[in-house]
Parts: sequence; C-alpha cells; structure tokens
Amino acid sequence: MKKNAFTLFLSLILVVITTACEQQEDDYYTQVDITLQTNDSITPLKIQGTTSLRNLSNGRTYASSDFNNATIRLEVLRGTYMLDVEGTMLCRERNGKEVVKNFRSSKDYVEIINHPTQVTAPVIFM
Repeated sequence: MKKNAFTLFLSLILVVITTACEQQEDDYYTQVDITLQTNDSITPLKIQGTTSLRNLSNGRTYASSDFNNATIRLEVLRGTYMLDVEGTMLCRERNGKEVVKNFRSSKDYVEIINHPTQVTAPVIFM
C-alpha cells in the first residue's frame, strides 16, 4: 500500500512538472498587415493577387490572397522576411475611368516583430 501511494505521489509530481514546463508559442507568432501603396492619381477598387512572405531564417513561406481593400493580414512567426506581391488591380484613375492593371511589389527585408506589425509596400504597375 505504501509503495502504491509513493508511486502515485511521484506520478502526480511528474505531471505537475511537465505541465509547468510546457512551452507557450503564442508570443512567437504575430499578425502583420501589409498595405499596398499606390500614387495619388489611382484609387484601388478591387485587388486579386497573391502575397507571400518568406522567412529569411528558416525559409518557411506564408501566403494569402484574401485582400481587404488594399490590405492583407497574415499570422506569421516573428522574424525577418522577404515580401512579394503580384496580381491585378481594378482601379479608378483621376479622370474617373476604371481600368484593370497588372502590378507587382516586393521588399527584400521586412522585420515583423511587433504585435501587430504594419508594413507598406509600394506598387509597381507593369
């Protein structure tokens, strides 16, 4: 009986220790809002495309096509990234004409460490 109680006691201590040492990964991840910047003569109306962030440390890539106006939100591991965006944009020019244009945007080095991080990316029309 004494041996069973001792084994039970050791098992409970082991469970408490392993639960207390569990690593929380919530602090390692953050959200990043990437906003595409156009010049003042163009108003973006609808964007279809793909945004990808490649982690410069481990090579992992995060991608999304879920634009909200000219902004896209991703949840990524905090760190440094390379940003690539490409797609098509329905936009209104200063004269009121609506046109569809192909675009691209990129940045070689983006630090994503804050909770959340805001990034602006200038658009290059092709």
